[in-house]
Amino acid sequence: MNKIISLLFLLAFSAEVHSQVPKEKLLIDYDFLVQELRVNHQGLYQYVEKEIVDQKIDSIRNTIEATDKVEFFKKVSALIALTNEGHSGAEPSFWTKTKLGLSKSFIPIGMEFSDKKVILTKYYSKHNPGLEFGDQILSINGNTLPSIMQNLKPYIVTDGFNETSFYEWVSWEFPLQYALAYGKHKTFKIKIKKYDSKEIKTFTINATSLPKIKDEKNRLNTVKRPSDFEYKTIADSIGYLSIPDFYSHEDFQKFYLESFTEIKKKNIKHLIIDVQENVGGAEGNENLLVSYLIKEPFQKYEKVLAPRNLYDNFKNDKSDIEDGWSIVKDIPHRGKFTLMSDYYSNFNYKKPQQELVYTGKVYVLTSGVTFSGGAEFSSMLKMTDRALFIGEETGGTYEGNVSGYDHYVKLPNTKIKVKIPIVHYKINVKPEQPGLGVIPDYKVFQKWSDIVKGKNSKFEFALNLIRENNE
Repeated sequence: MNKIISLLFLLAFSAEVHSQVPKEKLLIDYDFLVQELRVNHQGLYQYVEKEIVDQKIDSIRNTIEATDKVEFFKKVSALIALTNEGHSGAEPSFWTKTKLGLSKSFIPIGMEFSDKKVILTKYYSKHNPGLEFGDQILSINGNTLPSIMQNLKPYIVTDGFNETSFYEWVSWEFPLQYALAYGKHKTFKIKIKKYDSKEIKTFTINATSLPKIKDEKNRLNTVKRPSDFEYKTIADSIGYLSIPDFYSHEDFQKFYLESFTEIKKKNIKHLIIDVQENVGGAEGNENLLVSYLIKEPFQKYEKVLAPRNLYDNFKNDKSDIEDGWSIVKDIPHRGKFTLMSDYYSNFNYKKPQQELVYTGKVYVLTSGVTFSGGAEFSSMLKMTDRALFIGEETGGTYEGNVSGYDHYVKLPNTKIKVKIPIVHYKINVKPEQPGLGVIPDYKVFQKWSDIVKGKNSKFEFALNLIRENNE
């Protein structure tokens, strides 16, 4: 019996791998998703005029022909990228993921970017021809890295017109993204430049499967920069507060209280807040941190809206316990209190003691990873002119995002699962250039040398800036 089941599984898997989906069925899936986006995605036409977006939607549609589900997934990814909202996403069907994952066609490397230079940081294979941590990757299979990045852009969704987050998202899933864009390969020729040298070499490495990449240890002698929740006093008047996210700490209220108690005790004049790795988290945690930096509450959101047809799915959600959702002129929106900077969601946080609210100078370190709640935290300090920003443009836009509740749809024929964020958190700002993140006052990239040495370039810049201004 087990042999029969196994045989049936293999036959089904083989059919899935090699079959093409008729054009008519793919068009049904595509049109279905377009309609869902138009009805439910609050940001589809936020940054680009409707006429232009619709032209691009039609342009993608006109390229659809009978093909397999992997190729069609690329069309879906390109469509979702038109939303200009990084909380959107798509996931192939189980069979398609299995087909992709089990094929030995993935390049077994990880990377980090240094001002668009690609630095090798991970290698997932026991057989290493000579690659080292810190090598700069110049080309793969004859394609330069700038040309590869250009080919990946249509498939990766970012907030607004942001580019810094694009490079970060690429570095997180490069083997998969490269395979989607360039197809299957058994081997890869990588041309690299050695760190602190003019030496250029070319190596050939074997492809592997995604499970192997996930299970295999990084074989390079990696130097990592520390990234954890911590407060430490750097010098007599300088403090450093690291907040790598707004979701994983077991007790944010306690951590903030202890940190700012120590800041008060040490009479800190210059506070560096590091949110370079902060992709966001639970609403309220970023607001509480802002409450330790600004005494008077202010209006954070201009409005918070959602689609009318999905209102019944969340209207009784207990997470909005203060003044939650209601209908005004047939549009679901959040109450007035929830628009304010001292709204802590359902956490029941207490407002900071006034004597602990920090009034010294604040320096915020940002990157393309600074996203969602991390970007909202940055936006609040930017809109109140409370901090100097050092680093890169935040991955999340200055004017907010579409996130919160998600609406999931499954395409009827290809079974691709699409996540559509539905709540528009519109921050109370009017940027001169919509669709950009918080732009730093001092643009600082992670240096190639600091990647190799495990140093934090933006932190070092902030220290030097403080010391130079106080000499």
